[in-house]
This record gives sequence, structure tokens and C-alpha cells, in this order.
Amino acid sequence: MTRYFKRYTHLPGFISAITKFKIIISAILLGGVAVLESCEEDPTFIGKNILPGTDYVSLISTDTFRISSYTRFDYPMTTEAQTAPYIGNYYDPYFGSMKSEFISQLRMEEEWADGSYDVDSVKLFLRIVSVNGSNDNQKQLRITEVATMLYNDSTYYSDSSVDTTGFGVSVTIPKLRTDTINNISIPVPTFFGEYLIRDQEKLMYSTTAEDFRNFFKGVYLQIPSANDNDPLLLGLNVNSYNSLGDYSDYIILYMHDRETNTPYYFRFLLDPVKTNASFVRQKYDFSTADPVKGISGLINQPVTDSLSYLQGINGVYTTLVIPGLADLKKSTAGTKEAINKARLYVPVHYDDNLYTEATVPEQLYLRFTNKSGEKELIPDFYVDDYHEYFGGTLDTASNQYKFNISNFIQDYLTDTENILKPELEIFQSPVDVKNAILKGNGSKSPVRLELTITKY
Repeated sequence: MTRYFKRYTHLPGFISAITKFKIIISAILLGGVAVLESCEEDPTFIGKNILPGTDYVSLISTDTFRISSYTRFDYPMTTEAQTAPYIGNYYDPYFGSMKSEFISQLRMEEEWADGSYDVDSVKLFLRIVSVNGSNDNQKQLRITEVATMLYNDSTYYSDSSVDTTGFGVSVTIPKLRTDTINNISIPVPTFFGEYLIRDQEKLMYSTTAEDFRNFFKGVYLQIPSANDNDPLLLGLNVNSYNSLGDYSDYIILYMHDRETNTPYYFRFLLDPVKTNASFVRQKYDFSTADPVKGISGLINQPVTDSLSYLQGINGVYTTLVIPGLADLKKSTAGTKEAINKARLYVPVHYDDNLYTEATVPEQLYLRFTNKSGEKELIPDFYVDDYHEYFGGTLDTASNQYKFNISNFIQDYLTDTENILKPELEIFQSPVDVKNAILKGNGSKSPVRLELTITKY
């Protein structure tokens, strides 16, 4: 028999991969600064009034240093075991409509005590960490029984099909506030609780026999929406708990013993200590966007538009192609150099309506394709535990995102196998619902890369 799982405190894990460069200073220091950007400027040099002209590093500014921006979208994505799933619908006139649904096992909190029980009432408790869209009109949450067994070691995608038994209930979502966390309690029809405990012999966990995971395979949570003008998107966190150490997301059955009239309650958990097998279904429909603002013609196309786009919840992202780095790698082949500074500047676009300083994401991220063909965060992200060196936050004074990427460029220049590409992807956290529009290509405020190189 396997154990039941009580709450305990999780300690946050930090990745502490720190990349350092030791620069050997020789008797003669050659310094240079090269600025690589979408529209070219003459290279500038630090300390040109100190060093003799023969000591300069010669970097030629050419059109190959242009940084091109493209809007990309990968679908489907792997979405299993998300700790912060979304349920509902979202609409944006630039991006169109998006739907998110959550599929998860329920887990018994503790060992079941056999008895003759009557179910008096059933409630669903949820901790809603974010509310986006319209909550003016009454919305329904649909809870349907899953018909197919879910497994923790299986891979699930955003378009994975969901088979259901047809059994389920619809409950009314109470009025929610958009500016705070909502801890809600929703009455559920008693027949749903009676259905969960209808065969008490299956209310157990076992490694050798069919158990509760086979008996009740899981729930499929949806918020149906009649149209794009009335969306509601709720964010959960099924891996967190409050300061008292109790669960936040569960279905509770209030019962009494028929013979002794003793009250008894039992909880089925969405946020247990041991992870439930779960995944998220997400569907994007860019064709429903505003005909003038819509971006469907730019996605995964070789189009260098003056704007590129970022979408929350695993949506579209921006690819930056920097061919000038390939030229730099050729020009420095066989020499020793250290990248002292490499800062990427990405200006943000506001439309003074939906997209303003207050509505765009506070933090963006950069990833690259490694030598194994997998996407990962650039090494600069791991320089310090709090990622202050990497940056990626919005500078509201200059309306641009700033990233430090010196370690990534150093790795690219020293890649003797020539597997790494002079490309980066700007993306958002999968739990961030905010979208952003970035300037690039022919914009008056282009994407800019500033390099400081020491050769020795």
C-alpha cells in the first residue's frame, strides 16, 4: 500500500550555475567598444585619448550587423504538471482568442475510514491567484469526470485529447475581485460527493491493485464562454498553500454516520504534497483578432515587420537574429578576447490604449538553442541567485527592456564546433498572462546590442 500525504513545507530550490571569466591582463591592453544594432553607427572606442591609435581593435560596422525580429509560435507545447494552470478564456484584439483548460487527478488526503455515511453537503475550495477578463456576468465552472487514466511519467501536450465519462456538474463562480487573491468556496451538488465514495473498497492507494486513481481518474475543469466579448481567465496555483500549512484547492465532503450520527468530513485534493498527474489544454485562435491589428500574417513568416510580438501563457514569442555576431566570430578567430560587456536593448511599443507602461510584462526572458538542440535560458540568467545581473526588466525611463548577455556571446564566440547560432528568443513566463509589443527592424528605436571587448 502507498502512503497518504499530509502537508509539509517546501523549500524553494535555486539553481546556482555561475559563469565567470578570468581576464589575463598583459603588458599591452587593447580595448575596443563595438556597437551592433539594427541601424548602424560608426564604432566608438573607450579611452581613445589615452591609447595610441595602433592599439585599437578594428571592428568594421556593416549591414550584416542588423538585428532582425520575427514573431514565432510553437504548437503544441508540453504542458504536464503545471503548478500554475489557467482555466477559462482570454481575448486580445492583436492576438485573438485563447482558451485554457485544466485536467488533473484528485488525491485522497488521508486513509478512508469505512462506515455507513450520508453526504450532507459538498463544497469546492479554490485559491484564485489572478483574475483576467470580465466577471460582470455570471460564469459557470464545469467539472467533468475523466475517462482515461493519467500518469505522472507521461508527456502531455496543449492539444492532447481528453476522454470523459459524461458525468459531471456545473457550478456558479462567485463574484471575484481582480486586484487581489480570491479564496472562494463553491457549493457542489451532493450527488457528486456520493459518486466519489460510491465504492468504498476503491478508496485507497495500492501499488499492486486497482485503486482510487483507476476508480476516479480525474477532473476536467472548464469555463465555457459564449463569445469573445465576455471572457474570464482564472489563474490557480496547485503547488502552494497558505501560511498555516493547509491545503487551498480541494473538494470536501461533509457527512455523518448513519448509525451514530457522528459528523465526518473528507477532502479530495487538487494541490497535494505528492503531485497529481495533470496537464493543461490550450487553444489559440489568431483569426479572431481585429482585422487591422491582428498578427496572424506575421506568425512564423519571413516578415521583418517594424514590430514583433510576445504573448503570455505559452503564446507567440520573438526571435532575434544577429548575423553580425557570426562576422565577429570570424574576425576574432585565432585570437584571445574577453567579452567585458554585452547589453541588449529591446524597445517596447505602446498604443496608448491596451498597451501602456502599466499593462506590459515587468520581466522578460532570453533563451537559446543549446548543442543538444534544446531550448534553455542563457547562462547569464544564472550568474546570481536573484538574476539581477541578467536584468530583463522594463526600464520605464527609456521604455525598453535591458538584458546582459556577455556569457552567452562568449560561449558563442568560443564554440569551436560551430553549433550555437547567433540567435536569441525573447519570451515570457508561462504563468504570465500579459502580452507585449516590441519595436524592431525598421523602427526609429531599433533593437540594439552594445559590446565591450578586451583583447590580450
